[in-house]
Amino acid sequence: MTKNKNSNEQPKESLVPENEMVDDFDDVVELGKEMEQISEENDEDKLDKSHDAEVRSDLKD
Repeated sequence: MTKNKNSNEQPKESLVPENEMVDDFDDVVELGKEMEQISEENDEDKLDKSHDAEVRSDLKD
């Protein structure tokens, strides 16, 4: 059995995340930029799709 890195037996200072996505602030900034780009692409894809006029609120009088 392997010991959990985040077990309660360790002091809080030594807790190590098992799946770290970022190492420093620059990584956070870069990740934010990537997420914003993906969000904008998804928004554009949604706008390009045709929808039933009964469902779309922007086409109602």
